[in-house]
Amino acid sequence: MKTALRMTLTRAVWSGGAAGLASALAAAAGAKRSRCTPYAALNAVTHCLWQDAALREDAVSVRYTGLGASIHLGSAVFWGVLFEALCGRDARAGKVAAAAATTAAVAYVVDYHVVPDRLTPGFEVHLSRQALGLTYLALAAGFAAAALARSNSAR
Repeated sequence: MKTALRMTLTRAVWSGGAAGLASALAAAAGAKRSRCTPYAALNAVTHCLWQDAALREDAVSVRYTGLGASIHLGSAVFWGVLFEALCGRDARAGKVAAAAATTAAVAYVVDYHVVPDRLTPGFEVHLSRQALGLTYLALAAGFAAAALARSNSAR
């Protein structure tokens, strides 16, 4: 694997991991505000496998919560590749913010307007529109925070 590609993928794991964690926490908080358990949003991610049962599951479990968190984290790392391609090694705040916002916007459009319903994140079942928006804002913030932290540590 070429060095540049390897570096991009490595950065995507870190930025996607931060973005996935931030957006999962935002989704959990949004679910709780909607009077669901904080696990309901991540459980819903597994509706691609277990359909309606996953959308109704509120308890923490390996089957729903663990797998849902894994799928969510994997998708955030996937989107991290786009973020890193847009951002590159340039960690100027303006470029990082633009890349993070663009990546989150593209992720939202793909998640809710391109893929079939069975492949959506499922968050919309447990989150208000505002909470869903905040979840994607947290995704962008996670990407940006990781890139800026990486830039600061390189100095």
